[in-house]
Amino acid sequence: MKHIIKNNHIGAIATFYIIALVLRLMTLLIGNNYPELRENYVFQLSTGLGPIVGALIAMAVFKRKTEYTLVGKSVWKSVATIAIPCVVFGIIGGPETGIICLLAFVYGLLEEYGWRGFLQYELRKLPVWQYVLIITVMWFLWHLDLDQRNLLIFFPILLFASWGIGKVASDTHSLLFCAAFHGIVNFSKRGLLADTSFLIAFIGVIIFWIVLWYFIHMPAKKR
Repeated sequence: MKHIIKNNHIGAIATFYIIALVLRLMTLLIGNNYPELRENYVFQLSTGLGPIVGALIAMAVFKRKTEYTLVGKSVWKSVATIAIPCVVFGIIGGPETGIICLLAFVYGLLEEYGWRGFLQYELRKLPVWQYVLIITVMWFLWHLDLDQRNLLIFFPILLFASWGIGKVASDTHSLLFCAAFHGIVNFSKRGLLADTSFLIAFIGVIIFWIVLWYFIHMPAKKR
């Protein structure tokens, strides 16, 4: 615990998390009181506002910075990471499906700006297993509607996501790439993967991302 306090700004982390929790709770309460809003895309996006708002406020108040940015180490790769899947799914399922894919990525960014862009960067000096576990627990509790989830499955999924998306963040510094991984999981929950075409496209998109970021290297510019 002393090691965590010494190397990280506890005040900034606490501010981030309190704001994230409060906004999450507010949207859940509104959703429970007005069930018709749950199908509204704008309201669905608002449920992910807590992490990004908490991160921006904590960073502003405590003057914290992060090297994890929207485009990270490559602008064109980050743009392609978002654009190509939306086009592919839009071709398969129609324009509305492409828009839903984009909205899933937008939602992913709202969360990932907080969990990876701020929190992981704050905890980056800890051993990987420590910051992965800390983020997993905080992320798990942030989902206040836990009574509606299978906890035995949900926690391991978040643990794996904290490690996997966390590695994407540390390797590429691209929050759009993190958002894409987060978003495509939410996108797949709509039952689309039961369709063979979507399943093949889903696998193809994941392979495309890995090849794009880890195997394609632009030659250095000559001076």
